[in-house]
Amino acid sequence: MRRTDGSGDAKVVVFGTHEGRTSPETRPQAHAAILRWMSELLDVAAAMTPEIVRLRRNFHRFPELSYVEHATSRTIREYLEGLGLTVHQGDSTGMWADLDTPGTTKRVAFRADMDALAMDEVETPNKSGFTSENEGAAHCCGHDAHMAMLLAAARLLATDQAPRSHNVRFVFQHAEERAPGGAIDLIEQGCLEGVDEIYGMHVIPPLPAGRFSLRAGAFMAAADELKILVRGKGGHAAYPHLLQDPVVAASQIVMALQTLVSRRTSPLESLVVSIATIRGGTGTTNVIPDEVELKGTVRTLDAELHARAPDWIREVVTHTASAAGCRAEIGYVRGYPVLVNDADATERGKRAVRELFGETGFVPRSEPWMGGEDFARYAERRPACFAFLGVGNEAKGIVAPNHATNFDVDEEALWRGTAWFLKLADLA
Repeated sequence: MRRTDGSGDAKVVVFGTHEGRTSPETRPQAHAAILRWMSELLDVAAAMTPEIVRLRRNFHRFPELSYVEHATSRTIREYLEGLGLTVHQGDSTGMWADLDTPGTTKRVAFRADMDALAMDEVETPNKSGFTSENEGAAHCCGHDAHMAMLLAAARLLATDQAPRSHNVRFVFQHAEERAPGGAIDLIEQGCLEGVDEIYGMHVIPPLPAGRFSLRAGAFMAAADELKILVRGKGGHAAYPHLLQDPVVAASQIVMALQTLVSRRTSPLESLVVSIATIRGGTGTTNVIPDEVELKGTVRTLDAELHARAPDWIREVVTHTASAAGCRAEIGYVRGYPVLVNDADATERGKRAVRELFGETGFVPRSEPWMGGEDFARYAERRPACFAFLGVGNEAKGIVAPNHATNFDVDEEALWRGTAWFLKLADLA
């Protein structure tokens, strides 16, 4: 945000310096000035809605899968360079750019993810004309909105249309949807060097449009991938006594795994074991196959449970398969750790919402979510806060959850995400 000092020369207003200190006599005037700045900040962010929508729809039309976000990466790089920012990019499609602020050493980072899901979407009335043009890829998790909101914030900050007190790093990360995730790549390339805090956001249709959800502590679950290959001895379905039936063994394994949730885990803790794929046989009704494949995920909000779960699963799967005369091969891939929000960073995140939108800016209850997020990698290394922004709107028919084929967002709420980033760039 620019102002003049009477000489006609414009300068950046930077709050938190000696210029912002007030005496008791001038505090009412200072408070009124701050309220005016807040109103202007909201107006500036809201005025970016057409640009946010344009960016989001362009990303939505041309989604790209994890690790191959080449066109997306070029678009972001060109946008940032067009703002006069120097882009840092290694051998991945992810990148970051810095915006320095005179007179401060603190640097806050804002992160947006770039990749789409490996799925096809269906056109809805709200998405008419800009559904995915890349078969087998769709932005059905909202990463298109994340990029658009952060690029809009970068534009407003880089062109001094919004005040800032800190140095800012804009992080655009590839491959959030595919473990081990792109955060590791960017961290190894140095994206956290010199960063004091990092903030991220995810759009969530189950929450009402424009409302925020955030809390300190465990906020999103650790998420691991599980693959089990049950091997037996197949043959004619009329003679099961001569076989070792992997279908029966696999079925028993699916059920036995649930005892880890109901009997090995405290009711006060959380563990979710979900088998999402069962594959076996050729479709013939009278042939029992030699093997059956199971695939799924393991999720928890507890770091200790996260450490113990693989051994529990191997024990249950191995013995259950053996009891059915089969054997099992287990592939367990560590995914993302528990995402733990730092208490101080989260308080600043809440303060930003409160000062922008008041208490009505929050959902009534902010609960942990069992989805996984590799933003957790950053949170393991720096004070971090991850928030959810509601984008659901029943009146517009925008109610489908993330990863649904008819997923959508209420675009009129996205400027609030941009405003949140702007406020955090200026929050003492």
